[in-house]
Amino acid sequence: MKKHGILFIFAHPDDETFTSGITISKYRHEQKADCFLISATRGQAGKPGNPPICSQEELPLVREQELKEAASILGVTSLEIWDYEDKMLSDVPLDELITRIHEAISRLQPEVVVTFAPHGISGHPDHKAISEATTQAIHRLPADTSVRKLYYATRAANGQVSAPPPFTDSYETITTIVDAPEYREQVAEALRAHRTQHLSVDRVFPGVNAGNYSNVPPRNHFILSWTSLQDNVLQGKEDDFLAGLES
Repeated sequence: MKKHGILFIFAHPDDETFTSGITISKYRHEQKADCFLISATRGQAGKPGNPPICSQEELPLVREQELKEAASILGVTSLEIWDYEDKMLSDVPLDELITRIHEAISRLQPEVVVTFAPHGISGHPDHKAISEATTQAIHRLPADTSVRKLYYATRAANGQVSAPPPFTDSYETITTIVDAPEYREQVAEALRAHRTQHLSVDRVFPGVNAGNYSNVPPRNHFILSWTSLQDNVLQGKEDDFLAGLES
């Protein structure tokens, strides 16, 4: 059976677990696809925790290690961390980001690419910048590319998080729901791996750092933004990134 590939492209360490942890765990641990992850920054402009877990100068390396641990817990096949400055992605020339994304796609040969919805869920400029770059990269790919689908990670406006982010999408807009509650505990463990970000984790997923994963949503929400599959006509909500791809 052909091994499928899904490439997740985000801006910071922890973006992957916040938006797609259930999904990555499901596809990897059920051996349905390789899951590749790119983080464009090391999150060096973030907070080192309260009380601080490290100094601000140490934060880039600490967050890199946290991301490696979280990725391992989720089962990520391969991880790339780029060297862009946190909060400065919108200043990077768009063509530069597109070139790097094209190079990664050429090397990894994914059939599915996932990035933030254009609003970035939280509205963070880096989230929006990586969404724009990834979208433009997909639309500029050659005809013989491996990529067949582009999905946007989002949150449902009626989602099951206690502190929903400011930008969400309606249930009607969402096309794809990956539901796998059996991986909630695993996602909670990956969230706890991002130790310096415990304030954000506690805000969005109350109780996780105390060992309670009841506020970890059992599903991730996505929007199918683009596909080259001519017969890919959605009937209601789909539940599988790989629908319509050759087995």
